[in-house]
Amino acid sequence: MHLAPLIRDLAVILGVAGIVSLIFHRIRQPVVLGYIVAGLIVGPYTLPFSLVSDVPSIKIWAELGIIFLMFSLGLEFSFRKLAKVGISAGLTACFEVTSMLFIGFGTGKLLGWRTVDCVFLGAMLAISSTTIIIKALDELKLKTRRFSEVIFGVLIVEDLFAILILVALSTGLVTNAFSGMALLGAAGRLILVTGSWFIAGYLLIPGFVRYVGRKSDNEMLTIVSIALCLFLVVFAAHFGYSVALGAFIMGSIIAESTESHRIEDRMEPLRDLFAAVFFISVGMLMDPAAVLPHIGSVILITIIFMISKITAITVGALITGQTLRTSVQVGFGLAQIGEFSFIIATLGMTLGVTSSFLFPIAVAVSLITTFTTPYLIRISHRFAVWLEARLPLRLKDLLSRYAAWTQERRADTAHRREFYRGLVSWIINGIVVTALFVIAREVLLPFIRTRTGSHSTARLIAWGIAALLSTPFLSAMVSAFKGFYFGPADSAKTDVTPRGGTVFAFRLFTLAWLAALSAGFFPIRYVLLISIVGVISFFVLFYRQIANSYRWFENRFLSTFEPMPKSKAPTDVLRHLAPWDAHLVRIKVHPNAEIAAKRIADARLRTRFGLNVVAIQRGLKTVVAPGPDELILPKDELLVLGTDEQVESVRSAIERPPGLEDRFRRIAGYELRQIRVSEDSPFAGKTIRESQIRERFGAMVVGLERAERREINPESDTVLVAGNVLWIVGEKENLDKMTVALPEAPGADGKK
Repeated sequence: MHLAPLIRDLAVILGVAGIVSLIFHRIRQPVVLGYIVAGLIVGPYTLPFSLVSDVPSIKIWAELGIIFLMFSLGLEFSFRKLAKVGISAGLTACFEVTSMLFIGFGTGKLLGWRTVDCVFLGAMLAISSTTIIIKALDELKLKTRRFSEVIFGVLIVEDLFAILILVALSTGLVTNAFSGMALLGAAGRLILVTGSWFIAGYLLIPGFVRYVGRKSDNEMLTIVSIALCLFLVVFAAHFGYSVALGAFIMGSIIAESTESHRIEDRMEPLRDLFAAVFFISVGMLMDPAAVLPHIGSVILITIIFMISKITAITVGALITGQTLRTSVQVGFGLAQIGEFSFIIATLGMTLGVTSSFLFPIAVAVSLITTFTTPYLIRISHRFAVWLEARLPLRLKDLLSRYAAWTQERRADTAHRREFYRGLVSWIINGIVVTALFVIAREVLLPFIRTRTGSHSTARLIAWGIAALLSTPFLSAMVSAFKGFYFGPADSAKTDVTPRGGTVFAFRLFTLAWLAALSAGFFPIRYVLLISIVGVISFFVLFYRQIANSYRWFENRFLSTFEPMPKSKAPTDVLRHLAPWDAHLVRIKVHPNAEIAAKRIADARLRTRFGLNVVAIQRGLKTVVAPGPDELILPKDELLVLGTDEQVESVRSAIERPPGLEDRFRRIAGYELRQIRVSEDSPFAGKTIRESQIRERFGAMVVGLERAERREINPESDTVLVAGNVLWIVGEKENLDKMTVALPEAPGADGKK
C-alpha cells in the first residue's frame, strides 16, 4: 500500500518533537523551545541524511498553525480590549518601529554593509513575531495580564506597519523610484479593507454564530467557525495582507458572540497540533554552516537589537502613559523578531538587491531571540521591581504623576468624543482627497499628456485639476478640529485651552498629506522644498495660537507635579499617586473550586484578595453587577476587576484547585467486582443496609444475582442469603480489604 510522504514526515517530526518537548518539560523549560530544537534535529542541515522529504506540505501545515493560533487568540482577545489600549499601543508601536528602522540601518553601516542591506536590516528588526510571542505568553499563563493586553495591541499595529514597509521596499528602495502615492494608497486601502471587515463582521457574524450555536451541536459550530476563519484568511491573502491578521480579526469578531467559549474549547486541540508543526518548521530553517562565517555579525546584531528594542518600547510605553512596571514588561515581551524578517529577506533575495548572507543572518537572529523570549518575559516582572527600587524617588514620583495625568485625560469622555469626531472627519475627507489625486494621476495625466505632448505641462495641469476639485475637502480637513477644546465646554475660561495647538498639528498633517500626494506628480526634491516653505509659513501664521496652547499645556501638566504636603511620607505619596492599574479579567470557576456553590458575600473575594465581581456569565445568561447574595455556580465565568497580582493570587485556586490529580487517580482506581455470599459470610441473613458495606469499605452494591434473576441497584432493605452474588463498585484497595476480611466462598467470582 502506498503511503503519502507527508504522513511519514509527520510521524517523524511529531515523534521527535514529543520526545524533545517532554525533556524540556521535565527540565522546566518552555515547550516552544523544544519544538524549535526538534526542528533543528529533523531539518535538512543538521544530520548527514534527511528525515523529512515533503517539505512543501510541512510548510502548509505550519501556515495552518499560524492561522489557528491567531484565530484562537482573537477568540480570547476582544477588540474592545484593544480599544482601551489602542492609542497607547498605536503610539508605542509608531515610536518603536521608527526607532528600530534607524537603529537597524545604523547597525548595518557599523558592519560596513551596503546601503540597501542596511535598509532591509532595519525593516527586519522593526517587527516582532506575533505567533511566537503569543505562544510564549500562553505557555507562561500570562495572557490575561495587563502588560499582555498592551503587547497584543502593539503586535496588531506592527502587523499593519509590516504591510506598509513591504510596500515601501517594493516600490521605493527596490525600484529606486519611491512613490508617495503608492505608499499612501496602500495605507488608504489598508484602512478601507480592514474597516469594511470589521463593519460587516460585527453586523453579521456574531448573530449568525449565535444562531448556529442554538440550532446545532459542537461539531457543526466548530466547522462553521473554521470556515469563517479560513474565508477571511483567503480574503486577506487576496488583498496581499497577512493571513495571521485575517485570522485574528475573524476570531475577535466571533468573540463578541455568546458561543465564543464553546468554539475556543473546540479549537484548542487543532491549535496545539498545527502550532507545534509551525515552530518545528522554524527550527528546520536553521543552517549552521551558512551562519558560522557570520557568527560575529549575528551576535552583534542580536545584542544591539535586544537592548534597543527593549529600550525603545519601554520609552514609547512610558510616553503614552503606561506605568513603569507595565512599560518594562511590554519591552521585555516584544524583544523578538520572527517570520516577517524571513519575508523581508526573501523579498530582497527574489529581487536580487540584497547580499546572500542576509537571509541566514535573519534566521539566526530570529532563532536566538525566539529562545530568549520566554526567559525575558519570565524575568521582566522581577527586573521591573528591581528597577523601581533603584530609581530616584523624584523620578518615580514624576513617572507616577505623568501616568496619572494621562489616565485623567483618557477618562475625559467629552474631550475624547469631540477629538474622535474631528479625527473621523479629517480621515474621511483625506480619503476623498486621496481618491481624487489617484484618479488624476492614473487617468487624467496620461490623457492630458497625449493631447499636449509635454510631460511637465501635463503634470502641472493634472495636479491643478486635482487640487481644485479637492479644495472643499482640504478645507474640511483644515477646519476639522475648529471646535475642539481640551477642556469641557461649560468650564471656566481658564480651564479651556485655545484650540490652536491641535488645529496647527492637524493642519500640518494635512500639508504633509498633500505633499505626499503631490509626490506622484512632481520630483520629490521640489515637493520637499515647497513643503518646508509651507511649514515655515504655518509657524509664522499660527505662532500666537501655538504659544497660547503651550502655556495652557504647561500650566495644566505641571500642576499635576506640584509637591505633596510634607507631612506625608514618600511611600504614602507614591501609593496615593500610583495610577489605577486594575483591569477586567475572566476567570472560569472549576466545579471543585472552594468558592463554587457559595454566595459572593461568603466567597469574600473582595476582602481576601481585593477583587470585585463585575459580572457573571452563566451559559447564555449574564448577571451584571451581581449582589452579595448571588450564588457562584460551577462552570460560571466571573468577570473580575483587579490588578495582575490580585488576580494571580486567586486564579489557580478557582480555575484549577490543588489536588485534582489525586482525585482523578482515585476515580481511575475504582473497579467492579463480583462476590458470592457464603453460608458463614457476615453478610448472610442481613439486609444490604445492615451489612454496612458502604460504611466499612466505601463500596456500593450495584447489582444482585439470585438463582436466574438479576436486580440492578437493589433496594437497601433487600436481605442477602447464601448463594447470592453481589456486584460491588469501590476502590481497588478497599475491595481487596473486603475480600481478605470475608471467608472464602467456594465458586466465588473474582474481578470483572
